[in-house]
Amino acid sequence: GTLQRLKRRYGGSLEAVLSHLESVEDELAGIENISGEISETEKRLSKLKSRLIHVAEELSEKRRHIAEILSEKVEKELSTLKMSQTKFKIQLQHIPINESTEPYLMTDGNALGETGMDRTTFLIAPNIGESLKPLARIASGGELSRVVLALKAILAQTESVETVIFDEVDAGIGGSTAEVVGRKLSSLADYHQVICITHLPQIAKFGDRHFKISKHVSDGRTLTTIDPLDEKDRVREIARMLGGAKMTQVTLDHATEMLQEK
Repeated sequence: GTLQRLKRRYGGSLEAVLSHLESVEDELAGIENISGEISETEKRLSKLKSRLIHVAEELSEKRRHIAEILSEKVEKELSTLKMSQTKFKIQLQHIPINESTEPYLMTDGNALGETGMDRTTFLIAPNIGESLKPLARIASGGELSRVVLALKAILAQTESVETVIFDEVDAGIGGSTAEVVGRKLSSLADYHQVICITHLPQIAKFGDRHFKISKHVSDGRTLTTIDPLDEKDRVREIARMLGGAKMTQVTLDHATEMLQEK
């Protein structure tokens, strides 16, 4: 009776029934021990959280120290880039918790993450009498370009950086300011390889090598080409950057003069 029903239900043999009984007993033992496992896991989580908080607090302290130093250095660099009245500050704030924050990833109302417990904001006051405000909200294109240049110039001194790339660092600037930016890039190139994409002749003239990037359509496809320029081609390219498509002897002479005076 009963044994036959068990055989039919759990595999057709006494061995299968006994095997199922063993697995059920193991599962039951695991359920009985689950409270102990939960308690042990909670202890481990508590220890890990304490360590995480300690490391995050140490990191925050180091960040505050470096933020003060870096802020001063950025202001000094900006003073060489025609932004001598600019105030710059790096603000650190703890990350607030939200409804999805895990209990073991919070402390004193602040969230803990893989990068610590801080959120960084760059603040800037470009003109005298202005209050510090977030760089991303108020900076013009030219101001933002120069802040990025200042930061890269500083970080390149402290890191083992071989190549520094600037993509259109000339955004929003021109004239004498572009000349100043070009000289800063040139001085940076004394210690690192600098690759700079620019539309301004005042910056392009400082390069040791000059490449022209152009686009054209061939067989219905847009192709981009990059060509190294010799001295003669470089004069013509600087002249084109100065005067557009219409090239005159005046622009050619000006281009030659610019390349000689760098």
